[in-house]
Amino acid sequence: MVTTILILFGKMLSSMVQGLNLGNGSTWPGHIALKTNKHIIRDLLAKTKMQVILIAGTNGKTTTATLLKSALELQHKRVLQNESGANLLNGIASTLLLHASTSGRINYDVAIFEVDENALPLVVKEITPSYVVLLNLFRD
Repeated sequence: MVTTILILFGKMLSSMVQGLNLGNGSTWPGHIALKTNKHIIRDLLAKTKMQVILIAGTNGKTTTATLLKSALELQHKRVLQNESGANLLNGIASTLLLHASTSGRINYDVAIFEVDENALPLVVKEITPSYVVLLNLFRD
């Protein structure tokens, strides 16, 4: 029940933020959901057999994710991607919330999540990825 409320609230909040030109609404839904249920990502992914690919690095995440998505779509895979660039836990949570049905189902074959390299340890506590792509890492 809480998950359904978070999904509906997240979709409403994202639409409202976009409608009022306050941003693209890609992090607030996830931020609020994580405050309510710190395991919302794990809970949503538990309801799917979707493979998850994490891409982390200082540079090249978006290019790599886009190339990978194109290749998978050529194989007729339905691909979910955090295209907004929100690559922390709240952005990943928002992506899942905004693409979930009210029952919490996410109807994709593969999820590609760009992940900030500093957030990767936190992300892998919530997501058991099928694959991890590590790009260049710079000390910053």
